[in-house]
Parts: sequence; C-alpha cells; structure tokens
Amino acid sequence: MDSIMLNNKMYLLDGSFISGVTPYVDIDSVIKHPLWGSHLLLNDEDAVICGHKDYIRAGADFLTTTTYQASIAGFQKYLNLDYDQSFELIKKSVMICRRAIIEENVERNIQIMGSIGPYGASLRDCSEYNGNYIDTINLKELYDWHKPRIQALVEAGVNALLFETIPSVVEATILLNILSEFPNQKACLSFSCRDGNHLSHGETFESAVELFWSNDYRKQLIAIGMNCLHPKFITPLLMSVKTKNVNFIIYPNGGGIWDNAQNCYDDTQIYKVSIDDLKTWNKKGLKIFGGCCKTDAIEIARLRSLIDNQLL
Repeated sequence: MDSIMLNNKMYLLDGSFISGVTPYVDIDSVIKHPLWGSHLLLNDEDAVICGHKDYIRAGADFLTTTTYQASIAGFQKYLNLDYDQSFELIKKSVMICRRAIIEENVERNIQIMGSIGPYGASLRDCSEYNGNYIDTINLKELYDWHKPRIQALVEAGVNALLFETIPSVVEATILLNILSEFPNQKACLSFSCRDGNHLSHGETFESAVELFWSNDYRKQLIAIGMNCLHPKFITPLLMSVKTKNVNFIIYPNGGGIWDNAQNCYDDTQIYKVSIDDLKTWNKKGLKIFGGCCKTDAIEIARLRSLIDNQLL
C-alpha cells in the first residue's frame, strides 16, 4: 500500500453504497432500515456483490466494505445476532468484496478499504454532520464501540481501513489510537466538513491535517482528507493546509447539499467535478478520489475517464 502512494498516479475509490445497490433492492426499505444497508450483509449479500461488481466495471481501484453503519451493538439489536455472530458478519463484508473481485476477474489490482463510519451515524439523526455527541459521550464507551469493528476488519485482511465522515478531532484520535494497536495495518482518515475551512464539529481542517499527518499517526496513515461534502468546499479546504507533502483522499457527494431540516438533498446545487478540478487538486496532493452519497457506477465511470485523461 505504501508503494502505491509514493508514485504520481491518482487512484479511484468506488461510489455510494446506497447508489450501488439501488438497482438490486427495494431501496426505500434499505434507507429506512436502522442499519442503513449493512444488514444486507446478512439478508442479501448477492445485492451487495452486484453493487461491488458495478463499481469494478466502472474502473474503481478501491472497493469499500458495506460496514459504514455496522457495529456489534447494532447487529445485536436489529439482527438478533450474538457478539460472535456480529463480529463474523463484519468480517464477512471483506469476503464479499473479495468474491466480487475474483468473479469480475479484471487485470488491474483492486484493493479493499474497510469502512469505519462515526458513532454519530448510528444515532440516525445526522450527528455525523455536527459531531455534537462528542461533547457528552463517555470516551471509553466510544473506544469500546469502535474497537471490535476495527479488529474484525483487520482480522479479515483489509488492505486499508477507511475512517470516514469523522466529524471531530476527538473521535479521530480515538480511532487512530485503536489503529496503533494493530501496527501493521494501514488506514485513511476522512473528515466530514461543514464549510471550506472547518470540520463538522468546528475544528479547522488545517489543524486536523497538521495534527495527524505530522506525528506518529503518520506511520500508519496513507492518506487524509474529506468526504460527504459539496465539491465547492474542496478547493478552499485543500488550500487552507500548510502541511507539506500530504497525500489526500477526497470523495464528495454526487448531488446537492444535505438539508437537515427537510432530511433530503437539495439537488438544485449539484456540481459536476471537472478535469480542471482534478488537476488543481492533484497539484495539492490528491491521491485517492471517488464519490460519496448519490454517486453511482455511471458517475464513477465518468470520474475514471477524467482521471485517466488528466494524467495523459
């Protein structure tokens, strides 16, 4: 994984899990389910595999496991599994990615990112977009909630963990402290950001990058960045960073801005990433690019073409 990040190539992450499985499931029931799709690991793994395959065919270099909303407590509560069964179901997500890769039988090297979403996502109240829970939650409980999720994906052999949509420095620190307990495991750290300068919880993106890219955490981080945001915020966020030689991972939403009041996307503000955007971001250190919410395989194929053309 380190050798990948040392060259000048830009790599393509897959798109939204929900968008990926939309053709294969009753998507309304998936979105309304408290596990927001991770229950399909138990109930409909064929749909998950089909979604992964579509992203492989679209040209993705990295597949993301269906574990953003997965947790031991969540599987116990909503799937009636015991601890061991829940742990194994998280591990199964990696096997499903491997199966999709093997069955597609493509020549390029496709690697697996183990998705670790924030605790706030489990609250199902958009807390990952403000991080307010971090001010009141017991940090030992937060550690205990994340630890088995990470351990399961490490045991299953992911190429890298993907700590994603993390709204605060505090939760990121807990995640990276757990990561240090698995010293041979690499990871990417991606924040949710509320504007062109700040993380969702309020810390500056610049200070977060400096903190995590400039100390011992760097030994295990292959990239740091942002996801689940409008593309218009990417350039100011990147330009705010003074830390040198940063490898960035970025995957914005594919359409609109999330409206908390209406609990939906405002599609009047859709922005299509251009080749000029990628060139600008590449100069700042962008190494892994992809899509978050509302990014489907068609859009990932378009981004594949943009990436290939901007590298000519």
